[in-house]
Amino acid sequence: MIDRKNDKTAKEEWAILDKVEEMLKQKKPVRDGEWGPKEIDFLNTHLFMTAKPVVYLINIGREEYITKKNKWLPKINAWIKENGGGPMLPYSAEFEKNVLDAAQSPDLEKRQ
Repeated sequence: MIDRKNDKTAKEEWAILDKVEEMLKQKKPVRDGEWGPKEIDFLNTHLFMTAKPVVYLINIGREEYITKKNKWLPKINAWIKENGGGPMLPYSAEFEKNVLDAAQSPDLEKRQ
């Protein structure tokens, strides 16, 4: 909600919100808009979810993670580039679980 301010500031803020509304109606994220420094400061006070950067986490198999070969990664990367871009981080939940289990095993504690 806009606090009572001078009319010029209120009109500028309403114009920004109208621009945001139009973008969202067109299913475009706020982060893809062209914003000036004052507009960014104002938008940051509203914490729009679509203003946040997107990171794509891609869970792949243990062996694929170790060998760094997965047939789907190039296709997924192409889709990400076509749909707004963002960093893609391949990981293996299975591999990470095995590492965590090994770190917590009693044998490791005895050796230390």
